[in-house]
This record gives sequence, C-alpha cells and structure tokens, in this order.
Amino acid sequence: MGFQDYSHRAAARLHLGQVKPHALAGCALICLAVVAALLLGAQQLGEQGSFQVIEAAEEAPAATGEPDAASEAQPSLFVHVTGCVAHPGLYELAPDARTADAIAVAGGFTAEADEGSLNLAQVLSDGEQVRVPSREEAAADAAPPAEGAASAGETAPGKVNINTADAAQLQTISGIGAAKAQKIISYREANGRFKSIEDIVGVSGIGEKTLASIRDQICV
Repeated sequence: MGFQDYSHRAAARLHLGQVKPHALAGCALICLAVVAALLLGAQQLGEQGSFQVIEAAEEAPAATGEPDAASEAQPSLFVHVTGCVAHPGLYELAPDARTADAIAVAGGFTAEADEGSLNLAQVLSDGEQVRVPSREEAAADAAPPAEGAASAGETAPGKVNINTADAAQLQTISGIGAAKAQKIISYREANGRFKSIEDIVGVSGIGEKTLASIRDQICV
C-alpha cells in the first residue's frame, strides 16, 4: 500500500476529505522531523552530561600525602638506667616519663635494690641517669660517719663537699670547669643532696671515668 493510499484512508477516517493529500503528507513529514530533532537533542544532552561527570572526576584534588600535624610523633627523651635493675642500659622514653617508667622499661628492680631510695614520681629530663642503689649502699649512705670522719655538711680535709661547695670550690676539682660546676649545682637544686659520691654520675657530662679520677677529691 503506497503512502498516498494510506493518506486517503486516514483522511476518510478522520473526516478530512476536504484536506488535500499533499497537505497531509507535509504534516506527517514535519512531525517526523520534530521527533527526530528531539531524539537527537536528547542524545547530545546525555553525551554532554557524561562528559561533565568525567571532567569533574578528573579535576578532583589529589591527596597531598602530607602527614597530619596531630599524628606527628612527640619528641622523646633518653635516660640511662643503672644499678640494681634487671636490664641496665640506655632507654628512649616519652617526654613526660617519670622515674617509675624508667625502672619499668629496664625490667624492674632486682632483689638487691633499695626501692625506697628513689622518688618514683619524679619527672625525668633528657640525658638524665637513674641509678638504683642496693640496700647495702643505701645503708652505708645512711650510717653515721666513723669517728674522725667528716660529718654531714662538713668537708673532709683536702676534699670538696659536692653538696655544699659553690661554683668556685667545685672548680678546684680536677677536670671540673665552670660548665660542669654549674651542672653539679643545678642537679643538686633539682634533685636534692647527693647521697653518695657515686651519685655525681647522674650529672650530665660526668661519667664513671670522671668519677674514678676525682673520687679521692670529693665527699658528701
């Protein structure tokens, strides 16, 4: 059936006998053109929408990879633990660590340790030495001086009392200059009196070798 026959039948059904077949054919072509234009526009709009989504994804900022300031590790401190502990040595602790933390990380007290001789609540500082004395050492430190020996607070003949000496007197000790003399005074002010001459190794810059060389020149 041709297009003209279809047009005649459609006109007869719609009572469009007065309308010319060529006019009906023109209207049909116009409708087809409008539908085709709408379909093409919808397709282009869909393609444009897809492009915009991809473009937005490409422009998303990449992660910088920089660490969060809150996650940065706090500075730590190093403490030398000696004496009657299970594992003497150098340990890295948190910046707010106390003497109890140093003892714990070194394995705890040994059976010979005099646990009451230390202030476990004392806050530690970087480079500090924590020495745990034995009960025998603590008892010897607490014992009264022998007859003829210098009593507490007194200077033995020819020796410098590291508990009472000022900076000038401390500098008379071999190997102790102005800087170390001041460190001894600062340590004394922060920790109290030296209980024994061995405690001087707790002062920064004074180790076992220094103690061995000055042992006969100092007293407490």
